[in-house]
Parts: sequence; C-alpha cells; structure tokens
Amino acid sequence: MPREDVWFTSGGDRCAAWWYSPEAEGNGRTVVMAHGFSLTRHDGLERYAERFAEAGYCVLLFDHRFLGDSGGEPRQQFRIAKQQEDWRNAFAFARERKGAENGVIAWGYSFAGAHATRIASERDDVAALLLLCPFADGLKRVLKTPPPLSAWVLPRAVADVAGRHNLIPVTAQPGEHAAMTFEGEADGFASCVEEGSPWRNEISPGVFTVVGTFRPVRWAKRIGCPTFVALGERDITVDAAAVEKLAERAGGELRRYPYDHFEPFAPEAVDRIAADQLDFLARSGLS
Repeated sequence: MPREDVWFTSGGDRCAAWWYSPEAEGNGRTVVMAHGFSLTRHDGLERYAERFAEAGYCVLLFDHRFLGDSGGEPRQQFRIAKQQEDWRNAFAFARERKGAENGVIAWGYSFAGAHATRIASERDDVAALLLLCPFADGLKRVLKTPPPLSAWVLPRAVADVAGRHNLIPVTAQPGEHAAMTFEGEADGFASCVEEGSPWRNEISPGVFTVVGTFRPVRWAKRIGCPTFVALGERDITVDAAAVEKLAERAGGELRRYPYDHFEPFAPEAVDRIAADQLDFLARSGLS
C-alpha cells in the first residue's frame, strides 16, 4: 500500500504523519486518524489505515505533538487543547492535499475519539465521524479511580500545570502508581505497542487537573455528520453508558463488539471493525 512520510505544522512544531494513497483511483475522501492516550501511529493504527486505503480512501495518520515521531518540547507532554489544535491543523493539511475533494472523515480511538468528537461538534466540514472505544466522560473515570492513586497523581499534576514538568508512568498493574492501572490496562498497552515503536511508558500528568470536567458526551448533540460508534462490551477503560449516550445524542450508529479496550487492534478485530466502518460509510453515501 503506497505510504508517504509527511508532516504539518502545529503550534510551531512539526507533527509527523503518514499519508496513505489508494493504489487504484480514489474516491476523493480522506480519513484523518490519530491514536489514544500516549500511543503513537506505530501502535496498531497502520492496519486500520491500510483497510481504508484499500477501499479507495486517502488516510492521514499522525502523531500528536510531544509524542512519537512528532516534534515539541518537553517530550511526553499531554495537553488537551494542544492535541485538539493538532487535529485542526491535520484537517487543514488534509484539505490541501489531492484526495480530499469530496470531504474529510474524522477517525479517533480512545482519547483521540474525544478529540475527533470535539472537531465534529465544532465544524461543518466533517464528512463523517468514526469512533472506536471513545473516551466520552472523564468524570466517570475519575470516580472509578482508587482514592490513594488520585492522591498520588494530583500533586504531580498540579506541579506540571504550574510549569514544573514531570513524568509519571502511563500504565502499571492494579495497586501500582501510574495514570492507567485498571485491570488489564498494562497488559493491553503491551499487546498493542509494536516492536520498534517510539512509545514510552511516561506521560506528563497535568491533564489530571481537568480530566474530571472533560466530558465529550456533552458535545454530541452538536454533531451534524454521520457518526459510527464502536463499543467494546468488556471495555472498562471508558464508561459504556457514556459511550452509549454519546452515540444516542449524536444520532449515530452504535455497534457492540466482544472486546476490551485494546483488543480492537488484534488483526481479526481490525478486519471486523474496519469492514463495519466501511459499510457504514457506503450506506452514508461516502464510499
């Protein structure tokens, strides 16, 4: 599958990206996609990008700033507003390329699903929204987090926001200190991080000063494009009720799969979910 190394500018830094082109004549539509919390374009998203390119779509698959192959200092910084700025600049870049004449589709997994939801709620040029296990309600996550872990993270998060950059582990086993320690999360990250990936098990914790008020489900009613939402029936990383509500409020199509939060990157799951997403686009007149 033809793939080109490209980059675009966001906030004065370069966002590294891959541009996939269909081998045959394309349909004039481009899918913009990025990974979830801390993960990079190397970690399983290539398989989804290839399925869309095989079906005639161009694909822009990018790393958020400060992560993966993208630029930006300090490394491993995570800021919601800056990542959403990356998405807006990715859309602008895609629109300037040949292959997006008939529209740009937003595709997001987990925390990137939250960003894609935001983009679709504020723009009228999003042709469709495809969400995989989207992070829909930060408050629900906060309420499920063990209080001792919250007490460990919060002072580090406050220090980070105050300008004292520090890093904590992205994930660890239950009872240990990290941003994500629910049952199965550490093993899930290990399963989808590819050999040779630039992913690091470190992240700046500043986001945890605001994550409880970060509730993408509240934006769903403003979405005016066809919306596909994939929910893992065994996913405990994101709140199922919030994902269901997001799909309902957006007037979207909700599909349930027998997966946890990370299993959608197994090859057989990619085949199944990508086929359903492509079928949805075809039924929406976007094939």
